[in-house]
Amino acid sequence: MSNLTLTYNKHNPHPPQVTLSLGSTLKPDDIKEGDDVYFECHIKANPKEHRITWSHNGVPVTQNVSWGIIISTRSLVLQRVARVHAGLYACSAANDRGETTSAMVNLRIRCK
Repeated sequence: MSNLTLTYNKHNPHPPQVTLSLGSTLKPDDIKEGDDVYFECHIKANPKEHRITWSHNGVPVTQNVSWGIIISTRSLVLQRVARVHAGLYACSAANDRGETTSAMVNLRIRCK
């Protein structure tokens, strides 16, 4: 009988592994109308991701600075949030091995 050892090689190409979190300085139960909110998309991918997309309640989110929606590398910023911004957010990352979507994060917004 022989022993077989399997090792994980982090250099093996694989689809992205994606998780989404509300910004680390935010308290999820204390977000009020008018606050600035940000999400962080955490990605492990090999090869590196070539596309990151965002969604709100299943609808793609695009940058619109005049509306206070700012997308930068792995972050989504919502300035001066209103009740319409409440709901489920997700990020997706794609590389040559595939595309993966994070679990959804529910943004709750309290009245002022």
